[in-house]
Amino acid sequence: MSKKKKRIAIVFEDKLHLQLGVFNAALNRARYLMRHDEFEVDVYMLQVYDGWFVRWLRRSERIDNRPEQVVVEGVPIHLIWFKRDIRDSFRHRVLHGEPRHFIDFLKLTARRLEGYDLVTAHDRMGGEIAEEAGRLFGIPWFVTWHGGNSVTVMLDDPVLRRIATRLLEGATCNFFVSRGLVDIMREFTPNFRADVLLNGANDTFVRLPDAERQALRARYGVDDGAPVVAFVGRFEPVKNPLMLPEIFSAIQRKWGGKVHFWAIGSGELLDQTRQLMAQHSELECTFMGQVARAEMPRVMNCMDLLVLPSSLEGLPLVTIEAMSCGAHVVASDVAGTAEAVGRDNAFALDDDFVERLTDRGVAMLRGEVSQSLPPEVSWEATARKEAAIYRAQFIKE
Repeated sequence: MSKKKKRIAIVFEDKLHLQLGVFNAALNRARYLMRHDEFEVDVYMLQVYDGWFVRWLRRSERIDNRPEQVVVEGVPIHLIWFKRDIRDSFRHRVLHGEPRHFIDFLKLTARRLEGYDLVTAHDRMGGEIAEEAGRLFGIPWFVTWHGGNSVTVMLDDPVLRRIATRLLEGATCNFFVSRGLVDIMREFTPNFRADVLLNGANDTFVRLPDAERQALRARYGVDDGAPVVAFVGRFEPVKNPLMLPEIFSAIQRKWGGKVHFWAIGSGELLDQTRQLMAQHSELECTFMGQVARAEMPRVMNCMDLLVLPSSLEGLPLVTIEAMSCGAHVVASDVAGTAEAVGRDNAFALDDDFVERLTDRGVAMLRGEVSQSLPPEVSWEATARKEAAIYRAQFIKE
């Protein structure tokens, strides 16, 4: 008789129409864990949307199509829709209380997880669902914490900090995407169980043959042999996009020849970054907007250098994906970034940051510096470790 598979629910919150960092990480963790036949894995994704009044206040996008399930890269995802309540926003932002309506909804959602042997969540909202499922059904629950958002919650919002601290201290185990992020979170509370599950790049992010890369570069207007230097990320304060004009200008000056600069992404600081860039007439910078996930491997195969000057990160997927496609990466030395790009390629955000970052970047463009991903930075390796942790948990029970 075959052994009954253990049922695992994966729960997270993100925006389906954007499919950014947490979405990609959760999706790939699920894909690779599903390859372990001993588990039956289901994925649940919380989608928060706004009614007309909250949408007007927040200037958010209207979402009319709300399917119950989608399939992305072969992974079925059950969608759980929640309409943001203005009363919760007032209670949270003005009265500094917990958003009760939303928390009640999360607890109700947890009842859908009856029958699972284990729940693993990503970040705070998923963690609240996992916590309630653990309380209701007496099953182990795990929370993965991702980078800047996790730290921002702990720093900026006392209400959410209380919730996150409770989750950290109550989870069966907390997973972190880098060792550096564990150290940062222990500054807020030392009382939690932790392990590290590194991010990786899925198998669509690979270096293409040189002839195909050259054809792609020509398609994107890079046909003169000049290097491509890019930024990929949200145009929000935590990513420091307003530093890009200074960084790009220093690279242009040190390189001495033509450079194609790309800025990829969207966000509240996009227009301000564009205005600052326009003040540097020597720069040829293309703002490409939000590039579809399916197109990103081809875009990254055109890049020679990625720059990431963030003030907060966990283990940014974009650095791993770019390096997997053959690009070099220089970045700020925050949390776990250096664990992927290498300690010599990550720099403190001090007065010498731009000079040191651009010196290294230009050396990479000239072929004077080599760079490769550590072997443990791999979804396959992460899935093996995650499966072993769950296996040990089931044996313990």
